[in-house]
Amino acid sequence: MDRYAIDDVASPAFPRYRKAPDEVAGALAKRNENPRRAELSKGHVGRCLAVIAIMCGIAVVPAIMISLYVGYYFLIPAYSAVAYFDKPGFNLRLDLYLTADEARDSGRYLSVINDYAYHTVMIPGWDWPHRARSNVYIIDPNHIAVLSALGYDYKITLKPFEFAPVVSDPGEQWQYLGAFEFAFPPGEQPRLEFFDHNLAECIPMGMTDQTLWAAKARPRARYATCPGPQSQ
Repeated sequence: MDRYAIDDVASPAFPRYRKAPDEVAGALAKRNENPRRAELSKGHVGRCLAVIAIMCGIAVVPAIMISLYVGYYFLIPAYSAVAYFDKPGFNLRLDLYLTADEARDSGRYLSVINDYAYHTVMIPGWDWPHRARSNVYIIDPNHIAVLSALGYDYKITLKPFEFAPVVSDPGEQWQYLGAFEFAFPPGEQPRLEFFDHNLAECIPMGMTDQTLWAAKARPRARYATCPGPQSQ
């Protein structure tokens, strides 16, 4: 059979040709095959994307969990307490953070709040779970002092704000306001609180040689260790 057959009604000058039946069948077969190939290709791509999404999810979930843990560990204080002093006109907040290197970051952060100003400083030290006590004193209307464990003593100027170590001041004229310290309620978790001046003045030094703190402020209030508030 010839490849092309002449149409009976075509003009002699411009004969029209039509494909032979076998060629028409082949074209139809190819036309029907292309959609199936497209469907197979789309299905394969979809499966690949699903596998990639699962792999990314497996990798991302631990990263998110680690980020949340690190954020909680380092950015949220483990313990926090606020002391309000209406008459002097300032508030103090002590935050205790977990830290991986106490030599670089003690985890003790004191915030001074007055007249809508908020100043935060780090108080050096180590082992705050056992030496958290920080005593607060009024020096004069514009100055306070914070004497913390192990002899880290600071004088704070309220206006303009300044934070500096206590130097050559015995502190005999200071007014003791109270101290931040852990409380251990029976049957409850320990919590950080501020206790007023009814809590006996005590500054834990972690050592027994009194000559090491004889020249510091309030030397008579310094001891190797301090009893807890529940023992008063």
